[in-house]
Amino acid sequence: MKKVIVFIFTLCFIFNLSADASERGTTIEDGIYSSILSEQRGLLIHLPNAYHLNKSQTYPVLYLTDGLRNFKHAAGTLDLLTQSDHAKEMIIVAIKNTHRTRDFTPTYDESYNQWGVSGGADNFLDFIEKELIPHINKRYRSNGFKVLSGHSLGGLLSIYALQTRPQLFQAYFAFSPSLWWHKGKVLKQAHTFYKQKKNLNNYLYLNLADETGHMLSSFEQYRELLGNQTRLGFDYDLEFIKDENHSTSAMVGQNRAYVELFEQFKCSPDFAALGLTGIDACYAQLSKQYGVNLKPDYLAYRYAAKKAIKDKRYADAIDIYTQLISTYPTRTDAYFRLAYLYEGKGDNTLAIKTLDKALKISLKENVENNKIKTFRAHIMAKLPKQNCETAKVYVENGKTKCAL
Repeated sequence: MKKVIVFIFTLCFIFNLSADASERGTTIEDGIYSSILSEQRGLLIHLPNAYHLNKSQTYPVLYLTDGLRNFKHAAGTLDLLTQSDHAKEMIIVAIKNTHRTRDFTPTYDESYNQWGVSGGADNFLDFIEKELIPHINKRYRSNGFKVLSGHSLGGLLSIYALQTRPQLFQAYFAFSPSLWWHKGKVLKQAHTFYKQKKNLNNYLYLNLADETGHMLSSFEQYRELLGNQTRLGFDYDLEFIKDENHSTSAMVGQNRAYVELFEQFKCSPDFAALGLTGIDACYAQLSKQYGVNLKPDYLAYRYAAKKAIKDKRYADAIDIYTQLISTYPTRTDAYFRLAYLYEGKGDNTLAIKTLDKALKISLKENVENNKIKTFRAHIMAKLPKQNCETAKVYVENGKTKCAL
């Protein structure tokens, strides 16, 4: 009988876990017929976790080549990083392949005809620019900031797109790019591109795994070109990824690229010291640089509030977190941090009310909330016992309790 009870309890425990668990974000199967490519192109769309919670929020869009292969790790990594505020939430548009070599290579090279027809990169970029981007902007809440991410031949496409259409995307990711293609045609083009004087308001992340031969030699040539370039507004990060191979450089690199891109949106300490005024000034500058209207990032408020707390400007810190909640009303963390401030200034009643809001939001946001419950219990333990006849009654973990 004891074994039966244990078995039933285990089943109930597993059932409860399954009932409470839900996938973060939303995945949508989409597609578009391309008149330019004369074919149907399949798409996988990943919408951020908060996409359906805040209808007014808009997002950058990451266009991912080799979409079927890279979709899962790109979406999962981004969600993990955004939960820790190490990356920006983005809509991911994964483009499924039809003729990979045709679409990703900028020139025709008969030496590689066994891979399929080559030299169709300009047509593919026309498809993205004139058909795919308008399709995404119409269906989903994009904010105008666009990223192109590619691996191997897809990385070659990212570099080629940067050098021929820098205005098409604000950021470019290239993981183990095949820069050797057609005797280094893109390398030769890069010499002219990086000598131009016009501002290049873009960001580039590129990496290479533990690779040798023409992969390594062409990458080192490109690294030298980047080291000598002086174009204003342009920033890049270049990494050699040890103990990884050509197949895994995209998985590792996507993580690093997200984080490094996020660094581009951090406001300097001088801006943070000015509080809300400084945040607005910082993002006005970033919007001008990238040519899109960028809303202040979540961490911009966090850093400004941290600076205000350090300077003992607690009223300013509360104002900053209040504005943060107004801008990101579905972020549990914002309510938690505001409650922490209220508790610090001795307003335990307001702290409890704010934590109750945090708990409610956490269920919608689908994030862990144990630290909120622990902090709430800590504050409640300091308060005199309430009379449940006059206090608001609520139920927590099956027990009836009194609220403030």
